[in-house]
Amino acid sequence: MKLIVSIILGFVLGACQSYDDNSQKRAQDADDPSKDIVIGVVSSDNGTFFSEGVRLAIEQTNDRGGILGRRLKAVYLDDHGDPKQAGAIARKLSRNTDVIAVVGHRHSDLAISAAVTYEQNGVVLISPGASQPDFTQYGGRFTFRNTPSDEIIGRQIALFAARQKFKNVLVLFDRESPFKRLTEIFQENAAKEGIKIVSAKTYTAWEQDFRLMLADIMKEYQFDAVFLGGEMPAAGLIIEQLRSLGVSKPIIGSGQLDSIELYGLSHKISENIIVPTIFNPGSSNGLTINFIETFKDFFGFAPDTWAAKGYDAISLLEYAIEKNGSAVPVVISTNLKFLTDWHSVFGTYSFTADGDIINSKIYFKSMKNRKFKIIEEQFQKINPFTVLIDETIRIPISGEINTLDPTFAADTLAIEVAEQLFLGLTDLDPETYQPVPELAESWEKSEDQLTYTFKLRQDVFWTNGNPVTAHDIVWAIQRNINPDTKCPYAGSLYLLKNAEAIHKGQIKDISQIGVCADDNYTLEFQLENPAPYFTAMVGMPVFRPLPENTIKKYKEQWTALEHLQTNGSYKLAAWTKGMVMIFRKNDAYFDAKNVMINEVRYYTIPKGSVGMTMYKNNQLDIMGDAYLRIPMAEIPKIKIDPVLVKEYHKAPLFCTYAYGFNTILPPLDNVLVRKALSISLNRDLINDILANGSHEPATTFTRPPIPGSVAPSERVGLSFNPVQGAQWLAQAGYPDGKGFPEITLVYNQLKSHTRIAKAVQTCLKYYLNINLRLVSLPFKDYIETITGSNPYHLFKFTWCADYPDANNWLNELLNPSNAVNYLGWDNSEFIELMEQVQLTQSAEQRHQLFKRAEVILCEEECALMPVYFESAHYLVKPRIKDWQAMSMGGQHIRDWSFKQE
Repeated sequence: MKLIVSIILGFVLGACQSYDDNSQKRAQDADDPSKDIVIGVVSSDNGTFFSEGVRLAIEQTNDRGGILGRRLKAVYLDDHGDPKQAGAIARKLSRNTDVIAVVGHRHSDLAISAAVTYEQNGVVLISPGASQPDFTQYGGRFTFRNTPSDEIIGRQIALFAARQKFKNVLVLFDRESPFKRLTEIFQENAAKEGIKIVSAKTYTAWEQDFRLMLADIMKEYQFDAVFLGGEMPAAGLIIEQLRSLGVSKPIIGSGQLDSIELYGLSHKISENIIVPTIFNPGSSNGLTINFIETFKDFFGFAPDTWAAKGYDAISLLEYAIEKNGSAVPVVISTNLKFLTDWHSVFGTYSFTADGDIINSKIYFKSMKNRKFKIIEEQFQKINPFTVLIDETIRIPISGEINTLDPTFAADTLAIEVAEQLFLGLTDLDPETYQPVPELAESWEKSEDQLTYTFKLRQDVFWTNGNPVTAHDIVWAIQRNINPDTKCPYAGSLYLLKNAEAIHKGQIKDISQIGVCADDNYTLEFQLENPAPYFTAMVGMPVFRPLPENTIKKYKEQWTALEHLQTNGSYKLAAWTKGMVMIFRKNDAYFDAKNVMINEVRYYTIPKGSVGMTMYKNNQLDIMGDAYLRIPMAEIPKIKIDPVLVKEYHKAPLFCTYAYGFNTILPPLDNVLVRKALSISLNRDLINDILANGSHEPATTFTRPPIPGSVAPSERVGLSFNPVQGAQWLAQAGYPDGKGFPEITLVYNQLKSHTRIAKAVQTCLKYYLNINLRLVSLPFKDYIETITGSNPYHLFKFTWCADYPDANNWLNELLNPSNAVNYLGWDNSEFIELMEQVQLTQSAEQRHQLFKRAEVILCEEECALMPVYFESAHYLVKPRIKDWQAMSMGGQHIRDWSFKQE
């Protein structure tokens, strides 16, 4: 490495005979391991925290042991904003041959006057604010800026003005300042965007009273916004005098207005001042987050853009020195000129050979309530394949996310999305699946169990800043029960008083539904009958608040990125349908400080085999049942893989795989036939051979440990006994299967369903001599078949819980008195049990009632043939900390974090 450095050094010094002896001695001594690495820090810190940012970076570097084992030392000087003083300081620092680099001279005129001296003496200069194109266009070897040039900024301001639909703009600029060129660039690009410059007026910084000029302008011109090319304090006077004359229009300035001095203006005067910036304090960039938190801890206040630029400049020098193990300025310069995709507190950018930065994000922030707030974040393009690994969790999903609207969240993916974006009144504890407070702080119920009163948190806001209130929930529920809305889960609201009658059109007044807001933060529900599981149900998407005004204004387009208002732990940042959906941490979330993963990316990957390859290549952080399922054939391989077995997890999935009997279709109208078929199904063999032992054989329907379910140890249902099956079939009139007609089994098209159906076909043929014909249908046709006039004898009947209670399985799904009677059966005792359980509060009594219902359903009447209880299988990278699988309701990504290396 030393040889390479010597070759580069020799070439450069040989080609630069104009360098004086200082530059040669500086280069020769720069690698002396006994010396500190010295840099100059030059700033007129009036109104910025530039020096504080530099100081923090140096402190951190030295705490880590310095650079190449050498301490980093700073010489702090102030050029007082005077070009002559800047030149004098440049000469002074250049005479000090220990100084290898300078950061500072934050104005273009200061930096330009100093850069020539540094170039002649072989000193690297990084200016945080020299935006004039001339600064780097003379071809210097050692001159850099970590701020975009006026060419870039002027163009971006014009594009911003066009997006804001500013048709007529007034231009004011300091004719004796470097902002003249920025103003020209803005005007040129504004014209290209169809923006009319109604007038371009100049001023000088030494003037004090601009009111006469401004008054004349206001009489003569109409404008939508003001472009102000100047800096404090003169720019502040113009702003004050514009506002005093009644101009409330937006004032767009350069980055130099991003100054503490601006905060000295009154609230009314500073409102609606807009400046471009490359520093977004709300970014999910891990470097940004760490910098802000460390800066606050160190100094006791938040950093500004200039602090970030100072911090970044030191980080650049540290990188450039360590890359080739040399502090020689020409080596530093060479490393910077070829630096691409630099990860900084501003995000990612690159350097050109001239020392300019390119590809950095430009944000715009507006002063509101004397605080700057980033605006137009929706216009920041996100590359779905460029990921900050330390900040982003990468998750595969198997299908397209169809909706972001909780009203229409009917499948697993839509429910997953709703969990991240919208708060429910309650959520489920990952350990017990009991309801815990979320949007609701507390609740109580009346003595008759028919009235529930919820007290809501008062620190929950929509992403537009409006508070989330009880009225938002009332409006959402009324929207969802309206039959015109066609909410797929409207039936889950039937528990509310009058809900079913409203949904079926029997009551026209939607406000008669049993929910009302007593005040902004008190919500009352009236139920049709007692329901111990109600506090778990209200966490479902169909009960979640919605932004009424946004939906009324944008209708079906309210979930578009530019309109969407959410209140959960994450917010939508980008969505390329069929490819990727990106969420970012919602800083307005009430518990945002405890959300440790800043970005979530859902990649659409239709094949599990592709997902497995990506996971093994470290392109995904997790895969499994709630997302992209692990192919069953991979489970045995995972269990013997020394790496993957440590990342493998198995958890209950609140789903049951079963087959329903069409009990009105001969010969299945005979209970003995149904029982014979069910008891002859070798569930253990199906689980071992077809599912690689990944599930649990089932003889009941409700999946344990859901409240009200029956544990396998209670021995309810029909366990495998083909001898008994043959006897029952003979008693039904079909000894050894003779005379038994061919029967049919229908399922939706999937390879896994076909394999299990063939196993059932084999069992019935082998043990009972029964022929079973298999019919596979597209999913839509399959659903229409089993909910309509079903012509098939058996049908796949998988169910996954909406909320954790057996009522969701046995009563809502299989009660013979329901409008949709999937099984075509009737049993008065079962109906009576479901009525009794609605009036019972005791957990033990409810368990006994549900247990008796399972006996009737799966044993005595055998209207249903359970196959197995599903389990969830996950692969989770070791870097994911605090991960827990949620069997229902969406994953709690807000509780996960990344392990610190």
